[in-house]
Amino acid sequence: MRRIDLAAVTLESWGRLDDRQRQRFAEMFLRATLRLGGTELRRWLRRRVRTAPLAAPVDLARFAISDRYYGANATRAKAA
Repeated sequence: MRRIDLAAVTLESWGRLDDRQRQRFAEMFLRATLRLGGTELRRWLRRRVRTAPLAAPVDLARFAISDRYYGANATRAKAA
């Protein structure tokens, strides 16, 4: 599993939240802290930073397929 700096990711994610979401997350984190141990708490926090609303917004441009890709495959398809 890839290692991530949970403190840095959490603080970065915290900046994307509005006041209501921050309050809700703080309450959830406090309850989880009281309920879970160290390893379980890290696992809980890792899950939270990968899902909304803490997760970074998806950059749709990263998933765009360029014309160059289609052009190369179209040329090969016509030749076959």
